[in-house]
Amino acid sequence: MAAADIAARLGLHAPTAEQRAVIEADPHGQSIVVAGAGSGKTETMANRVVWLLANGHVAVPEVLGLTFTRKAAGELAERIRERIAQLVSLGIAEVSLDPLESASVGTYNAFASAIYREHAMLIGREPDAAVLGEASAWQLARSVVAASADPRLVELDASLDKVTGAVLSLSRALAENVADSRDVRAMTRDFLAMEGLPIEAPRKRTDFASFVDALGIVDALPPLLELADAYSAAKQQQGFVEFSDQVALALAICERHPEVVAGHRERYRTVLLDEYQDTSVVQTRLLSALFGEQSVMAVGDPDQSIYGWRGASAANLARFGRDFAPGGDAAVYDLSTSWRNPKIVLEAANTLILPLDAGIPKAPLGASPFVQPGRLEAAWAETIEQEADLVATWFADRLGRAGRGAPGEPAPRSGALLCRTFANVGIFTAALRARGVPVHVLGMAGLLDQPVIADLVCVLRVLNDPTAGSELVRVLGGARWRIGPADLAALHSLAKWLADRDLSTRRLGDEVRAGLRASIAPDESPSIVDALDFLLVAPDSHSALAAFGDVGLARMRRAGAQLQSLRRRAGLGLVDFVSLVQQELLLDIEVAANSAQPLGAPSLEAFDELLAGFAEVSEHATLGAFLGWLTEAEQRDRLAPRQDDPEPGAVQVLSIHGSKGLEWDVVAIPRMVDDEVPSKPRSSKGWLSFGELPNEFKGDADELPELQWRGVQSQADFDRAVGEFAEENKERHAEEERRLAYVALTRTRSDLLLAGSWWASQKAPRKPSPFLRELVTAGVIEAGLLPGAPESDENPRAGSTERVSWPLDPLGIRRPAVTAAAEAVRAAAARPSGEGIGPMLADRIRLLLEERRRRAEGPATAEVPVRVPASRFKDYVDDPAAVSAQLRRPMPQRPYRATRIGTLFHQWVEQRSSGELEAAAIDALDGLEAYAELEPPRDESIADPTPERLRALQATFEASEWGGRKPSAVEIELHLPIGENVFVCKLDAVFDIDPSSELGRRGIRHQVVDWKTGKAPRDAHDLELKQTQLALYRLAYANWAGIAPDTIDAVFYFVEDDRVIRPDAIYDEAALRRAWASVAAPAPESAAASR
Repeated sequence: MAAADIAARLGLHAPTAEQRAVIEADPHGQSIVVAGAGSGKTETMANRVVWLLANGHVAVPEVLGLTFTRKAAGELAERIRERIAQLVSLGIAEVSLDPLESASVGTYNAFASAIYREHAMLIGREPDAAVLGEASAWQLARSVVAASADPRLVELDASLDKVTGAVLSLSRALAENVADSRDVRAMTRDFLAMEGLPIEAPRKRTDFASFVDALGIVDALPPLLELADAYSAAKQQQGFVEFSDQVALALAICERHPEVVAGHRERYRTVLLDEYQDTSVVQTRLLSALFGEQSVMAVGDPDQSIYGWRGASAANLARFGRDFAPGGDAAVYDLSTSWRNPKIVLEAANTLILPLDAGIPKAPLGASPFVQPGRLEAAWAETIEQEADLVATWFADRLGRAGRGAPGEPAPRSGALLCRTFANVGIFTAALRARGVPVHVLGMAGLLDQPVIADLVCVLRVLNDPTAGSELVRVLGGARWRIGPADLAALHSLAKWLADRDLSTRRLGDEVRAGLRASIAPDESPSIVDALDFLLVAPDSHSALAAFGDVGLARMRRAGAQLQSLRRRAGLGLVDFVSLVQQELLLDIEVAANSAQPLGAPSLEAFDELLAGFAEVSEHATLGAFLGWLTEAEQRDRLAPRQDDPEPGAVQVLSIHGSKGLEWDVVAIPRMVDDEVPSKPRSSKGWLSFGELPNEFKGDADELPELQWRGVQSQADFDRAVGEFAEENKERHAEEERRLAYVALTRTRSDLLLAGSWWASQKAPRKPSPFLRELVTAGVIEAGLLPGAPESDENPRAGSTERVSWPLDPLGIRRPAVTAAAEAVRAAAARPSGEGIGPMLADRIRLLLEERRRRAEGPATAEVPVRVPASRFKDYVDDPAAVSAQLRRPMPQRPYRATRIGTLFHQWVEQRSSGELEAAAIDALDGLEAYAELEPPRDESIADPTPERLRALQATFEASEWGGRKPSAVEIELHLPIGENVFVCKLDAVFDIDPSSELGRRGIRHQVVDWKTGKAPRDAHDLELKQTQLALYRLAYANWAGIAPDTIDAVFYFVEDDRVIRPDAIYDEAALRRAWASVAAPAPESAAASR
């Protein structure tokens, strides 16, 4: 049956000629689909499966589809499931189809994990090994490094955190490239044997710097490799694996045990590999070992290969035929029609990518005739502030065109600001906010850039590290202590004075002082943190304090005393200690009082969640380990943050790397200037960098730059080889930057803005990006939009810098009013009680005091935030005073295992419902992957029941009435306004009700279900309180869907008890409003007193 006929029978659009060729490709052959950005590859892959099934080439369980993210896997699984259901209902397949059968669709990592867990015993490994997440891997690696007594580590001149990062990177590189550390050590011995090479350069008497540096880098590899091996041994000893380990171990299983390969080849007759250009060397080897010369279709785009920095190989698509096809011949197909981008945007993208050789034929992208019209604009400004204002105005105009989701109005548009670096992102977000445009910086970068979090992290670093001078300057110069420049300079002078003295402040000898000055070790440089401690013990008359002002000295002593007090309590648990620091810094009060920082409180909550997640993985998580991981995680997150769905009416700010796979209505790319887009390479040294695996041990070494060091006869020869190697690395970087630009340009569905400016912080003007100049040359952008030269020969920002007083006044224009109020309070406090107030005022004071006493005795008025989780409604109604107390001064709590189990169970149900966990081979233990961040107890006699309890909950769920039903919605967040508050309702699942069922005959059309892994309600009162949550969910869904609330049923399902609880009565909207009104209502006695 032809693909066009199937589409017609299913009521789908007829496939294009390119799509038809892909769908009807040889069902037994190997093929590559080069699918450009927005070319509809997910739909085409789903229709390929439909064609195979309809023509009897495979059965449903014989289909395997793999991709990188759970979201993508869920989308593909859903498309395939819908098409199979249509085939079954129409009865047009050549083979009988069971509607309960499903294709196996999942992620590459989950697939490898399933192989490892099923067959780990074959290679002597534990199948139940816990998967280390990033936080737990960092802590384990750090502990291995910290425990090492290797004297060579001292010579590395690297911090503990830097060595930890290098060990992790090296360990993963060895696993991802299936390399042996012993081979790498042998190579280092050969390399270091060059140490005695002659210089052989005219007029040069000293060693070449490139030669000396290279010897130092390679000399560091042996101790780092030993630490990487020790880290691997620690993982195995403690029952841990990483995702990269699972793939490598799955490959080892397949290479040593052909029966495992035979079983998978028998089970999966056709395989679809999505985003193939992003697969790593070890993933490719595993898939080739399993499915070589079988029916395999790889789908990818070489021009979107931008993840080389994390192990992906850009040459994978070009090598596909060699890896999978007999004789190396694989069919190549194109999907070159973009269903996303306007024509003008595609012209720009094709222009930029034209110089690249993908190693495989690729047709240029063309626009679909159905795509909406769009605009490509270029804007150039004199300064970066003016550029930011142009960008903000552009977004404000476009996001403001649509309505805000009111009936009859178009939905608000989504926007994205895609940044190559985050160096100047604050200027752009400030401009957006000044224009009233909602803005959201995605990922950890956005969180750590919030002022309240930046202040907190600075204090934590000062408490942990005596060399954290920059952080201490921010703390002392900030709004809390307001230390001026003169006193900070005096503190630095004091630090230098102390650096020349011993503990008794006696001056060190000349030889010792000279050695300290020559040292580059950070702990031997002057420390203003230590100088601040010295202020606490030095008498006022000490000569070293002469440069300090009285006010500045007093403030610094108070700051030092607070920091010293906190250090003494650093033995608390990590979560408790950080909570204590927040309270001592009065950050909770600050964010509540500071209306200029509306994101303060949510940022603190998000940081606390981040901290709790880190602390969960170890009973002994330390502050130093947390701060080190925070730095590492921030750097990684800035490249590829967690992907959030586009937000209508708002601008999301993220990196270009993080934007891959996403799309928005309008997109702006700022800083299209030389050395930013494309970026200047941070280094051209390639693998001649600290802790890097040499290229010759990488699986794609044939495509990587090669350093020709073997056989050189002199340092001069080596220097020339390093120069050539550096040029090749620069060319490779330039190609990567061009692919990044292609990805960025193809994210928009409508309008695209490319912006830049002459002047930022540099001394010379930045020219327009070569990419912009190429677009001008190609006629895509009008030449007149880019001026030929700046208006000024000198940076105008230097002469127009805004002058502010420092330290900054935290009260600003409010200072006169606040000062007057404070003086009035002080004056009143200084007078004897009741003096001069008169009898009338005295009576009023007595009445007020009596009213306060009665309020204290009666029900308290709750301090209610604007946004309230629906689950807290019952708490406010039942005990508002307790909720208010918790909000005013939250007590730190350890994460309980029951909470963890609930989180894991909800994640499992969501993944199961979204379709990712379709295959038994993939989903059997996928619910436990979230358990990766949890560390098993060190005491082997104490078994952790979490995995067993989770499995029991999953089994109960599968056997329940919900196990066989498909929800219409899962894990959706709805906002329900009641009075002045907005209730955040997170619905676990919504099911459609069959009209012929018992509920359906009563007029019920939808059912909201809330999964509970805890205990059922204790009594009728407890049930009545809990049902308010269901009532809120029901009302929120009714408002969102535009249906009557009485057509919606709502129930709890207590999984552990396998018990469905449907309250006899659920509050309607009026009852909810009455209950909520009682929360803030004054007590009767207070009301009487006020009259």
